[in-house]
Amino acid sequence: AFADESESNALKLAEELAASLSSTKKHSAANSNNSSNGGSGRRSKREDPDSSSSTGGGAGQFVPLPRSLRDAPRPTRTISQKGDETTTITNSSSSASHALTHATLASESILSSLSKIASGGSAASSEMRQLESHRQRLDEEAMNIDHALRIREGCQRGGDSLMGRRYGDAARAVADVTAILKECSPMAEELAGEEALEAHSKTKDVTKRAIGERYEIAVANGDVVQLSELTPLLQMLDMAELGVRLYLQYSQSVLTREMSLEVEEVPVDMTHVERAEGMSRAAMRRRAEEEQQLRRNMSVPHKLARIYNAAVTHLRHHLPMVAYALGEADGDAALVQLVHVEAEKRAVDIMRDYMSEKQLNLTVRRADGVGKKIE
Repeated sequence: AFADESESNALKLAEELAASLSSTKKHSAANSNNSSNGGSGRRSKREDPDSSSSTGGGAGQFVPLPRSLRDAPRPTRTISQKGDETTTITNSSSSASHALTHATLASESILSSLSKIASGGSAASSEMRQLESHRQRLDEEAMNIDHALRIREGCQRGGDSLMGRRYGDAARAVADVTAILKECSPMAEELAGEEALEAHSKTKDVTKRAIGERYEIAVANGDVVQLSELTPLLQMLDMAELGVRLYLQYSQSVLTREMSLEVEEVPVDMTHVERAEGMSRAAMRRRAEEEQQLRRNMSVPHKLARIYNAAVTHLRHHLPMVAYALGEADGDAALVQLVHVEAEKRAVDIMRDYMSEKQLNLTVRRADGVGKKIE
């Protein structure tokens, strides 16, 4: 309803303004005709003093406003002065019911609301930023406290495990504290305390020395059970390179034993020899000795198969654990390379011995001579 009323008032004001402009043009034309006909130069006076033209001809005359605009009230102005006193200037002839008064008040109200919204939004935005920064500070403090508590708990757990000779638990506790120290802030280390950090350093050194000694003993004795328990702990204590070196030493000793082609002298066992009908005990002994001699005099394919089977078996049993526990130090690649070198060396020796035994060089030369004669 207010919009329709404003639109109708705007149409009325436009019509009045158009009528005023047309009357001004007519009055200017009449004055120009009087001056061109040699009139007395007397100026026609209108009853309305606001519509009187200015001096300087028709080009400089003012356009009179419509009556509705002249009667429209001027907006109230407030002038601020020093102190608490303010001066308000209003138009005495203001009409509260005029359409322009409503429009002026509405526009001023909208402007005031927008100003308040803008100021309130900026204040809220600054408060939100302050709250966000405060939340971040609280999160950092909580994270530092959590890291400090975890460091102290890990140091205590590592010391207790070491006192009880539980080296696996001690190594895991040392690894946990080391991982926390890599990502925590200096404030967290300060909260944890120098005593906790010193205890962690001592626990780490003692655990590394104890596990290293036991690992060397297990490698020397070929204790697979101890190697399986200690190898995963080496990476936690930054001893992967030492583990790779010792594990390769153990693997080389195992491959040497498994790929050996020498048959141990053992007493003749006749328990597995099947006794045929009418076979004497002496005949059974001779058959057992023949089987042992066959094992001693292995053929070349049998020797090569023995080397290949030993290499594949060792890789199948040991490579998964080495790749898991020592993979970061390239222990898996080193193990594969070691097995390849050991198998290749023995296979080449077998083939060279076979060629010298069968005198293949002489056979090749004879074959070349026969070929030349045929040609």
